[in-house]
Amino acid sequence: MDHIYGYLQELHRTLDLIPRDRIQEMIDILKEARLYDRQVFVMGNGGSAATASHFTADLGKNTRAEGLPHFRVFALTDNVASITAYANDDGYENIFSSQLDAYLQRGDIVICISASGNSKNVLNAVALANERGAVTIGLTGFSGGQLASMVELSIHIPSDRIEQVEDIHMMIEHMVVSAIKEESRVESMARTQELGLAVNQPSSSWEQTILQSIPSYEGNDNLQLTEEAKEFIRSSQAFMNNLPNYDTLQRVLQCLVDSVRASSGSILLLGSDGSVTDGFLAYGGKVRFEPPRQMDILKQGLAGWVIKHGEGVIVPDIYKDPRWLVSQYDAADQGPRSAISVPLSQQDRVFGVMTLSRNTAEPYTECDLSFLTTIAAFLSINMVTKKR
Repeated sequence: MDHIYGYLQELHRTLDLIPRDRIQEMIDILKEARLYDRQVFVMGNGGSAATASHFTADLGKNTRAEGLPHFRVFALTDNVASITAYANDDGYENIFSSQLDAYLQRGDIVICISASGNSKNVLNAVALANERGAVTIGLTGFSGGQLASMVELSIHIPSDRIEQVEDIHMMIEHMVVSAIKEESRVESMARTQELGLAVNQPSSSWEQTILQSIPSYEGNDNLQLTEEAKEFIRSSQAFMNNLPNYDTLQRVLQCLVDSVRASSGSILLLGSDGSVTDGFLAYGGKVRFEPPRQMDILKQGLAGWVIKHGEGVIVPDIYKDPRWLVSQYDAADQGPRSAISVPLSQQDRVFGVMTLSRNTAEPYTECDLSFLTTIAAFLSINMVTKKR
């Protein structure tokens, strides 16, 4: 009995020292990952491997809620065939990094559980994740080891007793999932009430709401939307329910390119410091995700002007406008090329910008600008509302 009492007393003392603010930060990171459709990878060895599998099951299953995307979460501890194959061919120290190498993308979340913080296979995975621009989280004990200094978010358990470090790691897993589960339930209910009048109204009413919001459309026979634009309005109700999912944003971009008969288009998303965090480029009938550093170049041109001034703009001919950043793909001998660009904004902060251009002699009109500005406003409202 003395041993049991002593164990519990020691556990209580350690629990009082855990970094609650960092656990909350982990919750916030995972909630954002879910909304932005980012993958979550979890790993560990021995007892930490069991915690990684448990965490994956709980996060994937127990946080489901109406109107919210599911977590895309994977335990790198669960495929015995892959683990043993990589261990046999590449070495046990690469069993996690070799799996990550095939799937990891910038912005994904990598959660590493290691009591010592010195497991070589975990450290190799974190090194790869940092190189790829993923968000790394480490759960450690003892001194924290090398892992504590390598990850972006370190949650260190100040104990030299491995059983209690592993106890608390499992408790943290349950704290995180429980918090997300409860917040998801509340958010799902709030979203139903908040967006129900707009998104869930009959399609005809939704279409009329959009059309009436376009300042230059109603009552002006000289400003006519294309049939493609009207079709986008009719179908956009479904888009709003899935924002800010990345697949949905790519679909929105391609539909907008078709709606205003553009040749190409882009969406840039910005962080709180104004830097480009994500970007999509539409060209040749396809939309692809682009690295932020590459998309940051676009911010130096027309998109940058829109971000700075917070308003949309029409450029009748990009070759005659200094705001357009001419690239190697812009050939002046192809004739005039018109562009249109509008901000995505929340109150006074611009958090994104959409730009479309066409390789025809027909320039964009004020009606095109009004249409795109209105769609951007609806996108902004839904993206911000669903990100809260």
